[in-house]
Amino acid sequence: MTVRTRSTSLRFSTSLTFSTSITVLSLAISTQLYAQTDSSTGTQVGSVDTAAEQKVSKYDSGAVKQLVPIVVTVTRSAQSIAEIAGTVYSIDEADIQKQANAGRSTADIVAYLVPSLTPSSGTTSNYGMTMRGRAVQYMIDGVPQTGSRDSSRQLNSISPNSIERIEVVSGASSIYGAGATGGIINIITKKGNGDALSFESKVGVTSGDNIRSDAMAYEAFQSVGFNQGDVSGYLGASYNKRGEFQDSNGDRIGPEVAQTDRQDTETVDVNGRLSWQFTDNQKLSFGAQYYNDEQDTEYGPDYGTGLTVLFGAEPTLDAVKGLDLDTQPRTKRTNFNAQYEHQDLFGQILNAEAYYRSETGRFYPSANYLAHPAILTGGTYIVTQSETDIDVWGARLALQKAFDLGGRSLNLTYGVDYDFEQGSQTAQQYNLGTFMASNGLTLDPQNEYIFGPDVDTSKFGQFLQTQFDVTDRLNLQAGIRHERIESEVQDSIPYSEAMVADAIPTYTPIGLDGGTIKHQATLFNLGAVYALTDTQQIFANFSQGANLPDVQRMMRDVPAGFVVSNENIDLIKVNNYELGWRIQADSGLSAGLTAFYNDSNKTIQFGPPTYAVNVIDTDERVYGAEANLKYAISDIWNIGGTLAYTRGQFKNDQNDWQELSAIRVSPLKGTAYSEWQFDDGYGLRVQALVVGGTDKAQQDAIEAGDARLPAAIKGFAVMDVIGNAMVGPGTLGFGVYNVWNRDYKSVYSQAVSTIYGPISSLPAQGRTYGLSYSVKY
Repeated sequence: MTVRTRSTSLRFSTSLTFSTSITVLSLAISTQLYAQTDSSTGTQVGSVDTAAEQKVSKYDSGAVKQLVPIVVTVTRSAQSIAEIAGTVYSIDEADIQKQANAGRSTADIVAYLVPSLTPSSGTTSNYGMTMRGRAVQYMIDGVPQTGSRDSSRQLNSISPNSIERIEVVSGASSIYGAGATGGIINIITKKGNGDALSFESKVGVTSGDNIRSDAMAYEAFQSVGFNQGDVSGYLGASYNKRGEFQDSNGDRIGPEVAQTDRQDTETVDVNGRLSWQFTDNQKLSFGAQYYNDEQDTEYGPDYGTGLTVLFGAEPTLDAVKGLDLDTQPRTKRTNFNAQYEHQDLFGQILNAEAYYRSETGRFYPSANYLAHPAILTGGTYIVTQSETDIDVWGARLALQKAFDLGGRSLNLTYGVDYDFEQGSQTAQQYNLGTFMASNGLTLDPQNEYIFGPDVDTSKFGQFLQTQFDVTDRLNLQAGIRHERIESEVQDSIPYSEAMVADAIPTYTPIGLDGGTIKHQATLFNLGAVYALTDTQQIFANFSQGANLPDVQRMMRDVPAGFVVSNENIDLIKVNNYELGWRIQADSGLSAGLTAFYNDSNKTIQFGPPTYAVNVIDTDERVYGAEANLKYAISDIWNIGGTLAYTRGQFKNDQNDWQELSAIRVSPLKGTAYSEWQFDDGYGLRVQALVVGGTDKAQQDAIEAGDARLPAAIKGFAVMDVIGNAMVGPGTLGFGVYNVWNRDYKSVYSQAVSTIYGPISSLPAQGRTYGLSYSVKY
């Protein structure tokens, strides 16, 4: 079954990160996990402020070992990475703040530190940033940020200053239900340090290589934490104001008209949490976040005289001053959640959570061609700016129970999840004549239209996860999840019909009848971990995930007479297999290697000339390997790096395997670093990012006779230098990003050149400087 819809928009994601995930209760908050770091080795020590106290390795003869990081994202209960059948990373606050000192965004930091995640796009959006060629479920404190309607701005919606650590799960996850077919990234916010009263202050400035006032970015961060007996709390606020971004020539980079950019933006991010331990076994906590990012720029893209770029002329990619736009791009998010924990409810640990999220995402205006049979010339250009509005309510319940079976431990985690989302999207139309006369700089608003029908999506899931110690060294893990997804599509008049009716009074628009789409899926996982030694394990894992394509996005341009039904819009189910090895040795060696393979019986395609979202019934496979290495040469010197190799293909019309484009599968990606951290508080880190080039997707498309060719990707390498020094009571952080001032384009910018057009194929930032000062007191 093929569902083909049309879109005249150049600025929306291809639904590669579609999510109907019923992601579940992260115990990161409710168990109050805190990460501590050994200053000599940089290895994280896990501790849990509840029943999951510090554990001795079960493979040890009696001596207490240093713990590997405790994570909760994978199994919905606190475990060390050594006990998890799967590829998992825990990135601590120290590593995050080292990167943040260079003035980088959360997307830049996460993309560098997570091996299998596509490099950062450098825009407001994380569109195209896949893991293992599949969709990513983003969470903040365990609350899902990737909904059924996805505007792909999750990594732009939290400041690095607010992050305590990040937990990453690579591969499909049946434990979390639909949406996490490629992996899960759970961003855990700061909770304070446990002192009676504590503060943290930070100020910083970032500049391009051509230092001038409008090329500066400023940041300020302030937090306060308290711990008064049974009550504790934390409040942190970040403010950022950014100017222009410069390319390697020191010139302002042009606007990104497809996914929007981060130039000339002002951002406020406020996070808080209040916890009350009202009995020895019971805790209640409340969390909230307010995030608002608004652009206020005078610059527009260079469409050329008479908008010649729209008719095939090569764009200069320059930024042109004189933009007149009242409603500029914006991202606004509000999150609330309440969590209740009972450590001994009839011998079980209970965790319950309720949450609410509201999101508004406004994009940059763009000019697109609208084809319609009622128009005498067959079509016309339209200028539109879209805005997405999403409201999500949810609740989760998880219970944990441990059993002793003949001296062996059997752990059960089970529960239910419910999530309800309301999504809508509108498009503001602008006067075409004014737009053309000003070469795309003056936006005179006219009518507003719906940009796809309103869609209400409800998701209900039930799960059971088990872990059993077969022997002292062998642990088996298995689970099952059943979930039901229902999407109710409202009656609507497509924007193309409404626009033509407004332009031609005699034309009667054709409406779209709504309907209800119901799906259910049963997902399984099965894994095993075998301890070769106290510090070394091998693991094997099979896990399933599922995505329901973005219904609201798909319904935007369906033809007249389209019937909403299960057959037209179906789940994409992914089977994920992985085999891995890891070590965390006392010698200072920490390393891991994983081979993976995932497949599905459907593939998603998107692009010109119709900009249709196509869900095609054909086989798809993605495979590869990822590795990480860290070695402490001495007490003050660490080296390390990561490597991720991913390939993906789909069966084309000739039944041959054809390469997926770079917007779906990242090219070869590697990182390397050397880091020195001295006892007197001084430190230096030199790091590099290398991305391989590939034209395989383009060559396969040529051989298949495709009219649309994916872009060939040119490889690049960039290096950063990051340092820190103790100055007075605080730490001075400094960094130089792209230290060699390389002229290159990100993977995203190269890949979208044949999707959104050359005007979106913008250069990456040139040499950039960052300086910050922070103090904790």
